[in-house]
Amino acid sequence: MSQTANRPPRTPWAKQHPSLVLYGGLPLSLVLWAAFTLGIYFVFHAALGIQTTTPVAHAAPRTRHARVNLNIIINQPGMQQNWPAYAPNKLVVPANSLVTVTIRNYDLGDTPLLKGSPFNTVQGVVGGVAYADGHTYAALAPEKVAHTFTVPQLHINVPVPGDTTTGKPYVEVSFTFRTGAAGSYYFQCFDPCGTGSNGFEGPMVTKGYMVGTLIVQG
Repeated sequence: MSQTANRPPRTPWAKQHPSLVLYGGLPLSLVLWAAFTLGIYFVFHAALGIQTTTPVAHAAPRTRHARVNLNIIINQPGMQQNWPAYAPNKLVVPANSLVTVTIRNYDLGDTPLLKGSPFNTVQGVVGGVAYADGHTYAALAPEKVAHTFTVPQLHINVPVPGDTTTGKPYVEVSFTFRTGAAGSYYFQCFDPCGTGSNGFEGPMVTKGYMVGTLIVQG
């Protein structure tokens, strides 16, 4: 008879090593439980259309846009008669912004620019154009200029016509330019609209008339 017939029955491995079953199966159970939980989480989020991450919005910086009004007047009380003048004589605008200037020229009539003068062209403004009584222009004929609005340090120049097309007692000119850093500049007329043999005396060199201050504030 075979000796195997008398061998006692073998004890199952799990019963021989109960601690290994306990501590070895526990991590596997935890992994399976975590995977199941995450699966349920993402299924519900997908079904409900919920984003699992929050998008970061980067809003474009908003450019400030300021508007200022300026008149060119003549024969005002308390001022020299027949001398044109900017009113007001000081403009304050924000830095790093768009600035739209509207000029009403009440000093009608033209004082031709000198031959070869560069001040009959619009320079340094948005789009390279200005608007006179609603009409776009990039330059004026030298003999059709009454004044200029010129900021030499900012390379801005806008010739102002002296002939109205609306029947109003003024010509309205508008244009837009961009400011940079804060600073103080001057604006001036470079058309010979003053006194003297060359037209560049009197109001052209007298404080409070055809020279003004542009303050760019930060």
